[in-house]
Formats: sequence, structure tokens, C-alpha cells
Amino acid sequence: MRVITVVMGEPDSKVRNEETTQMLDYAFANYKINTILSTKTNLGKKEIDKGVDKYVNLVPKENVNILSKKIDKDKKINYEVEVGDLKAPLKKGDKVGEIKINENGKTRTIDVTVEKDVKKVNIFSLYIRYLKDIITGDISI
Repeated sequence: MRVITVVMGEPDSKVRNEETTQMLDYAFANYKINTILSTKTNLGKKEIDKGVDKYVNLVPKENVNILSKKIDKDKKINYEVEVGDLKAPLKKGDKVGEIKINENGKTRTIDVTVEKDVKKVNIFSLYIRYLKDIITGDISI
């Protein structure tokens, strides 16, 4: 948590430092940061069209933090992940969708990315994969 204090109109630096210390003590004693989703949180798997890996894990592009008072009850937070069709090649950090976070009626969005880089598969490997899927019954003709 980052806190910035501004003290104006005081006669000397000793008084300004005391008031700044009091404000910082108050902020850290009464407020806390809750991490709802981190950049390592797995949001689910998604199939990649023509990727070396058939599936990839989805993760938030940045941490989702909520500021709240320490004495308050936990806030009701819901989130919904929206991701379209994915096609290789993909790099970690590329935006592939969004997370819509609803916090007590306020909505904000965070970008979704893939957990690791995914290269495009060559035609021979793709043919073998489709043939295997047909034999095992994972795909319909």
C-alpha cells in the first residue's frame, strides 16, 4: 500500500514531520489491501487454434487489489472472464480477453493474458493431432 501525505502551512519541519508521521500511522493502522487475483492466478484453460500446445492457462495481466478498512466486513466481489477464440502464435503479455470485476456495484476491467508463449504448430504435427483426435473420438467429422 502506498500513502502520500501533504502538510501545508506549518511553521517548521519538526511539526510537518510529526503530522506526516501521524497521518501515515493512521493510514497503516486503519486500512489494508486485499489481493483478489494475482498475476499467477489460473483463470481457466482455453483451447488454442493451431498452437503447439492444445490448451493454455489464462492469467490476469496485473494484480487485482482492493483497499478496505480493517474493521469493515469483506466486500462482495464478483468477477467474470471474457475471452474470445485464441489463435497461435501468442506471447505472454498479449491481451486475449478481459476480466470484469464488480465491487459493490462498481465495475472495472483488467486485461487477461496467457501464462506462457505459444508457438504455431507445423502442418505435419497438426495433421497427426487431428488424426489422433479422430481415432480417439475427441473430434467429430
